[in-house]
Amino acid sequence: MELRFEGVAFDLDHTLLVDNRLERVALLDLIVRIDAAGAPMRISLDRAGIVADDELSRYRNEGEALDTMLERFVKRCGGREGASWSSWFRQRCLDLTAQFVLPMPGAQRSLTALERAGLKIAALSNGPSPLQERKAAQIGFFYPVLASEQIGVRKPDPAAFERLSESMGIAPKRLVYVGDDPLLDIGGALEAGLSAIWFDGGSKPYPAEIPAPSAVIRSLDELLSLCSAAAV
Repeated sequence: MELRFEGVAFDLDHTLLVDNRLERVALLDLIVRIDAAGAPMRISLDRAGIVADDELSRYRNEGEALDTMLERFVKRCGGREGASWSSWFRQRCLDLTAQFVLPMPGAQRSLTALERAGLKIAALSNGPSPLQERKAAQIGFFYPVLASEQIGVRKPDPAAFERLSESMGIAPKRLVYVGDDPLLDIGGALEAGLSAIWFDGGSKPYPAEIPAPSAVIRSLDELLSLCSAAAV
């Protein structure tokens, strides 16, 4: 099969896998842990969950330090400042991976087909390291994973995609990126000169203000045909 690209790179969360909000669970576990250690939190887990959602959104979108997010979360839940919970939190997230992470339907089947066709494969993901690598391994993704915390730059910054291209040894025009987020994945990849396939796995329409993707899929099984020279 003649190929249009030399490599395919993926977003992880909500593209190849779902982690069922394991970081949220770890934050709520932290509240229980602090309370049980003799520092009463005096907050319900339902209310703490609302705070957790807000803090995780800020953490992911702004790329701030983990300790900063954890300290603010605990303070908002009624706890005291001054302690570092990052080591415990990181380990708790890793421990939850086996229980919470699930592959998208067709993920392994599609990866196998792409590799057999001769395409290089990698992932670029916003998130902490080694959690993103552990989640990838949980679904059998044993290819290179570039996590934003590891490389020091986040999507949609074109520099993140340039690092991806360099690490794979593939020119941007010969590399296609697959992701579910129009801004972070599609907009960023296109700006860096890659082709970009939008994985439309939900019910939200594609934003009109973001450049259109090179192609749209609703199943990972569609990828191989899009990578062939016959694809438009």
